[in-house]
Amino acid sequence: MVSIAGVLHVFVKDCVTFLHPQLGPTRGIIDKIYHRKDLGTEVLVKVDTLLDANQFKFMVPNSCLFYLPDSTLILYEQITVVSSAVQEKPLDVECASYLATHPLKAKAAGRKVVMLPLILFADDTSGNKSKKWHKFESWYLLLAGLPRHMNAKVENIHFLCSSDSMSALDMANPIADELILLEGSGLEVYDALHNEHVLVIAPILLFIADNPMASLLLNHLGGSAIKYCRICMADRDESPDIISAIRTLQDSLQQMVVISSQRTQQLKDQHRTLYGVREDSNPLLHIPGDAYRCFPLELLHTLLLGPVKYFLIEVMATFSKAQKEEILARMKAFNFSGFHVKVHGNVCYHHKSFVGRDYKAWSQMALFIISPYLTEGQQKVLLALSKVFRIAYCDFFDPAEADTLHQICVGFVHTVRDFMPSLLRKQKVHYFLHLVESMQDYGPTSAFSAERCESFNSSVRLQNIYGNKQAPSRDIANHFAIVEHLRYICGGGLFNSNERCSKGVKDLYDTHEVQGFFNSIPSKLLNADREIYKPGTARMATSYNGKLNLLKVHATIIDGTILELQQLETPYSVITHLGSMDDNVQEYRAVVSNCSELVHSGDYVELYPPFCEFKYGQLLTTIQLKSGRTLCLVQGFLALQLPNGQPLFNDFECPLFTLSRTLFTVDSTRIQKAVSMVHECGNHCKFEKSVILNTVEREQVADTKLVFLHDWTQLLYCLNVYCVL
Repeated sequence: MVSIAGVLHVFVKDCVTFLHPQLGPTRGIIDKIYHRKDLGTEVLVKVDTLLDANQFKFMVPNSCLFYLPDSTLILYEQITVVSSAVQEKPLDVECASYLATHPLKAKAAGRKVVMLPLILFADDTSGNKSKKWHKFESWYLLLAGLPRHMNAKVENIHFLCSSDSMSALDMANPIADELILLEGSGLEVYDALHNEHVLVIAPILLFIADNPMASLLLNHLGGSAIKYCRICMADRDESPDIISAIRTLQDSLQQMVVISSQRTQQLKDQHRTLYGVREDSNPLLHIPGDAYRCFPLELLHTLLLGPVKYFLIEVMATFSKAQKEEILARMKAFNFSGFHVKVHGNVCYHHKSFVGRDYKAWSQMALFIISPYLTEGQQKVLLALSKVFRIAYCDFFDPAEADTLHQICVGFVHTVRDFMPSLLRKQKVHYFLHLVESMQDYGPTSAFSAERCESFNSSVRLQNIYGNKQAPSRDIANHFAIVEHLRYICGGGLFNSNERCSKGVKDLYDTHEVQGFFNSIPSKLLNADREIYKPGTARMATSYNGKLNLLKVHATIIDGTILELQQLETPYSVITHLGSMDDNVQEYRAVVSNCSELVHSGDYVELYPPFCEFKYGQLLTTIQLKSGRTLCLVQGFLALQLPNGQPLFNDFECPLFTLSRTLFTVDSTRIQKAVSMVHECGNHCKFEKSVILNTVEREQVADTKLVFLHDWTQLLYCLNVYCVL
């Protein structure tokens, strides 16, 4: 509290008029009142400045206010003034009328208000092992405020409901009622962490669903309709590279009213075809906000199981048997450094049965594998598709680059139209014109990725497979309810007023085996290095006959053995003997990077901070000294540049590097992550026939196999910028 002119008292959060150093008399809200000892008795007041339109334009000359009313006040900055400046004018009663009590503040009645934005996922899945029949439709819940790496975990996906007899839209009625309640009046809950009651407001941020499910939940007729796009009014009679009028909730509701007003079924069908919507009752359309903006573009089915799959099927049909053998040999010789997963199965013959992760891995290497066998038009389409893939799976989105990224997506659609028009028959190609729009609304696509939720379908499927099949919806819901209760209690939540589980129970709950049991994760996938070991930890020690190999450090390094450096962290070309470090060290074949990835010897790595002029290098080996320090031996890459200093790129727009002869050691904590470096094959890289002995019915049978041999004397590489995962 501070006294104004000795008469009025002003409190924190009160609205006042004060003397701004640049604008003169200005409105503001008091944020804090305090005094500093070095200023004597002077009282300082921290004020949140409220500017009208003219004042804001004066402070920010190049701003755009988007045609706001003149009466709008803008919260601009926070400044500190001396209390005497506040005393210049008494409390501004007129200004207080602009700042009515916030409705949430009135509802909270002194309690804390917790905002909890939600993400809902709807999908259908099979209820048996074959994944062919007994369809279940399910709803899952995610918390939008969690960090991305936590939101991707299975334990943070919450089951809502599932049914084999009702559609997702039929089950949406009670869900919509709860969402309206949570966003409107909120829900009073007990916060066990702060030991008090709080008011939870949980607005819906977005829905995640594949295109058929999203069309169903938006009353859209689907991809087979004449108005096939659920985002805009695109027509099959028009060119698919054009964005038509964007659908909005208000327009769709008006169109539904028009359809319902038609007297005959024939007229209703005509208007449904005209608008591309149905007039059925839909509770999701009554949730606050524009439902059509709450369904961003989903990439698993739109990109990976869309153009990536269609392109691969079409070009593989044109390759000869000899070309397919060469493609398989190239894939066998490809270095998968930086890849989280590899392509499973034979890409030339089994690509039609690939799943999303296989197409994702293939998209990151396709340019370097099959480009020599494509026509010029197919190469352009593949390059444009790879650029779109890079945008779709980026980790960071800058709104300032939205126009540039949108032009890349438009260029992909135009390239398909010019060189592979057969792909345009698939309506998924058109959806990429709306990709950047979804990213502008919700950021990188990892925020609304369906892949993590698709993996949760297996948990629902298992509960049905091992249930009694009498009431599967009830049994599945009961199982997940028990799991949620156990998670709360074993995780340290309060029960019976003020009791918690013991430390032993909590420690047991935190073990990987118990977590795997709760999340239906196979035990072989539990003890991952990224979850157990800290960055910089050496892994996979070398051994012989069950004993660890201890290497001497007093000798120079020759032929890949451990080198002794004259000065650590310094590049060297000639290694001299250094007897002061005569000690036994342990050699390791892998190290945990700062991104919690296991990087093996021979992988290409990114260093942070860079070592001299080397930002990238090849990890040769890892050693651990007796003192406990872990060092990595790296061979550096030098970036190639044009005379003007700009980086040099290859035909695939990847920066070029040359593998230097410089070796150096760095601390293991400087290994940022594994990257993908692709060898630039010249005329000396060739195919050869190799004889392989196979055992058939206890007999050795010689078989010939085509292999691709790199010419490692050619030291030219390119950084695979399309390896984004």
